[in-house]
Amino acid sequence: MKTIFLLGTVLSILTTLSAQEKSIKDLEFLIGKWQVREDNTEEGWWEETLRTGKYVMDSTYIELESEAVSSTGVERTYRWYIHYNFKAQQFEMTSMFSNWHKVLNDILDWDPKNRKLTLRNGVDASSEEYHERFGEIVFDEDFNGYLWKGENKYGDPENPGI
Repeated sequence: MKTIFLLGTVLSILTTLSAQEKSIKDLEFLIGKWQVREDNTEEGWWEETLRTGKYVMDSTYIELESEAVSSTGVERTYRWYIHYNFKAQQFEMTSMFSNWHKVLNDILDWDPKNRKLTLRNGVDASSEEYHERFGEIVFDEDFNGYLWKGENKYGDPENPGI
């Protein structure tokens, strides 16, 4: 009887621990189509985007494909690939842009309680150029909208492009 009780306790603990593990499914709210408008209030510039989120690569990644047009009439396409790295215990995002030669790698932190997705640039040992990214995306309660605040600094660290 003690063995059955001990086995049941161990199984219960393991089930609880595995239920608490993070996975790409934690970001499932990104799946679907999003109409996005981003405003740079300092520059008087905006960009409108149709963003489509779907699972790819056997549902181990989320791909966000974006088709955008800006207030200056410039069109661009970009993609984000988000994955949960179990070894590093973190969400990681790779970004590719049709109008920029760089591939960006970021670390994402998801705070479900506050519905806040924080991104910061990951270490890029192969890059000789200064680049620093930081942003926060805070979703409303029903995940129908969000507020994005962030900065993308690059080039000269003394006088970066932003």
